[in-house]
Amino acid sequence: MHKICPAICLCALLLPVSTSFAGDAGSAKQSIGTLSCNILPHSGFNLLIHSTSEIRCIFTPADGTPLEHYKGETGIGLGLDVNLNKQKNVIYAVLAEQFRPGSRQLSGRYSGAGGGASFGLSAGESAPIAKRDGSIALQPINVKSSGAGIAVGFTYLYLEPDSQQ
Repeated sequence: MHKICPAICLCALLLPVSTSFAGDAGSAKQSIGTLSCNILPHSGFNLLIHSTSEIRCIFTPADGTPLEHYKGETGIGLGLDVNLNKQKNVIYAVLAEQFRPGSRQLSGRYSGAGGGASFGLSAGESAPIAKRDGSIALQPINVKSSGAGIAVGFTYLYLEPDSQQ
């Protein structure tokens, strides 16, 4: 327990910094819909300072156009990730200056600082992340996770169209 406390303190310190990091990414953007993502359990690897998991997402446009399905990868690029039996669902508000229905414009790489902790069933913490070109920001509006663990560091999300859907 005494080894986990410093990691939790670090997580608490990094979250306000990460929020200010990505806060500018969505400042001139409007909400164009929501992106609901499920991390697939037992789909990745964890090297303590780097982790990766497969992810499946559904984008629901605010204008009522058809759903878009995505698959990809998410994880901690550099940081601390100690999680056991973790299942996670994140719903993001998708912020952009422009939206072209059916364009699959959510495809690409997103990054930012973030972290979270869970013990049992809990709501986790997550920070906004932005697409590399700055055109889209993802603001977490609902994070649910189960299992036990802590993660803090520079997070990433890679999305591509899911042709299986």
